[in-house]
Amino acid sequence: MTRIRLQLALSLLLGALTVLGFAPFYLFPIPLFTLAVLCHLWRGSATSFHSALLGFSFGMGMFSAGVTWIYVSLHDFGAMPAPIAVLALIFLCAYLALFPAATGWALKQLRVASPIIWALAAGALWALSDWLRSVLFTGFPWLTLGYSQVPQSPLAGFAPVVGAYGISLIVVCSAALLALLFQAKLRDRRYF
Repeated sequence: MTRIRLQLALSLLLGALTVLGFAPFYLFPIPLFTLAVLCHLWRGSATSFHSALLGFSFGMGMFSAGVTWIYVSLHDFGAMPAPIAVLALIFLCAYLALFPAATGWALKQLRVASPIIWALAAGALWALSDWLRSVLFTGFPWLTLGYSQVPQSPLAGFAPVVGAYGISLIVVCSAALLALLFQAKLRDRRYF
């Protein structure tokens, strides 16, 4: 049980660090590496529920760190009492975290054996969840992963062709492949 708690805490931290890829920080490689670790955790999870918890934890970290401006809007400009504004923000972040949770759950449910197909499925499911999050219930497109790659990333040039969701797909596929490469290196490690 302690291992699962550590993984959930790591996932929460990874989600919060992912925000550094977006404006005003523009550290575009960070989402690639944080998602690679998340994909590594997803690949090693025992159950779909565990994968969903890891995704939810990642989402809570990402959205809690990335949408704090909503608190300012609710409390400072909307005159909402601070405890209610915090509670509203927690509920919003929990709702938004359901999308990465659904991605992790669906990825584990697919039970894909091929690593390449698994990486493509991870990217496709993440891009689909980004899109769904932006259209359901009037949508909330903030922190769509593809936006973390503009204006400085080498992927920024693909944005006019594939859009933000296509960039999300490319980033998550790349992160999943990076995680698979890391796992292969760990397996092949020889001790003398």
